[in-house]
Amino acid sequence: MHGSSDRAHLWIRVFAAPILLAAATITGLLAALLWGALGQYVAWVTVGCPVLVVFRVWLRRSKKAKSS
Repeated sequence: MHGSSDRAHLWIRVFAAPILLAAATITGLLAALLWGALGQYVAWVTVGCPVLVVFRVWLRRSKKAKSS
């Protein structure tokens, strides 16, 4: 037992969120180009996701810093 399955789980934990955000952003950009009016709304939601994630992390860190 060398922990190879642990490494696989660690890789997924580290890179899953960035890969999902990248996929959502690419989907939104393509939707805006290809789907017309409906694509604009899809693009707003999917391209806004990374902004919301960054804002949420920033709020968490600022709350932690104030409580410490």
